[in-house]
Parts: sequence; structure tokens; C-alpha cells
Amino acid sequence: MDVRSAELTKYAANAMLATKISFMNELSNLAERLGADIENVRKGIGSDPRIGYQFIYPGCGHGGSCFPKDVQALVRIAAEEGYDAKLLNAVESVNIRQKTTIFNKLNTVFGGDLESRTIAIWGLSFKPDTDDMREAPSRTLM
Repeated sequence: MDVRSAELTKYAANAMLATKISFMNELSNLAERLGADIENVRKGIGSDPRIGYQFIYPGCGHGGSCFPKDVQALVRIAAEEGYDAKLLNAVESVNIRQKTTIFNKLNTVFGGDLESRTIAIWGLSFKPDTDDMREAPSRTLM
């Protein structure tokens, strides 16, 4: 594989996984409004072998040292080439919005009075079984 193709492959793999996460977050937000159980939806679509269960968990957005950086790199590269990467821009936009979703829900539940509350955040890192806080969505919430 040539160097340029290898670079694009690395960015594309991470952007694809970030896209799956953003897609599930969009479905989760929609399911909540429709009264659907996102866990049942997740299990249903994950049972399709073309999709699978990896990276289809809704949450507070993707983070880490690669997903955000690589999506942004592809957006920048596309823009430099005069290409409007609408899907990649949407993945970035969904991820940014998702990082504030939990705060907005907490704020609503407590009627805007969060100052007097003590709130525990479980799962600070950007993925399970790591202590890596780089670009962790929990940082925005805190």
C-alpha cells in the first residue's frame, strides 16, 4: 500500500467507528422522543451480521486520542481539496452536541439547580478499561 492510501485508511477506519457511535447517539435521542427502548433497537440492529454489535452503544459521545482527531483531519483534508465532507461534518457535529446531552438532562431533572448538588460521574475515561482521559466526553460534562 502506498503512503497516502495508508494514511487515508487509518483516518477512514477511525472515522467509520466514530460514525457508528454518532449514529447510535442520534438513534438514542430519537428513541427517547418516540418512547422506544434504544437497548432493544441496538440489539435488533446488532443482530444483523452486516452491522454487528461493536461500536453501537449510545452514550455521551466519542473521545480519545484518535477518533476526534482523525475525523477532524479528514474534514480538513477534504476542505483543502475543495470537497464538502457532509457526513464527516455531521459526525463531528453530533459528537459535539452529544457531549452536552447529559448535562441538559440533569439540568432539566433538577430544575436548573445544579449548584447545590453533588453529582458522581462514573466512567470518566473515553472507553472502558483505560484511564486515558484524552478528549473524554466526561471532561465537557465536568
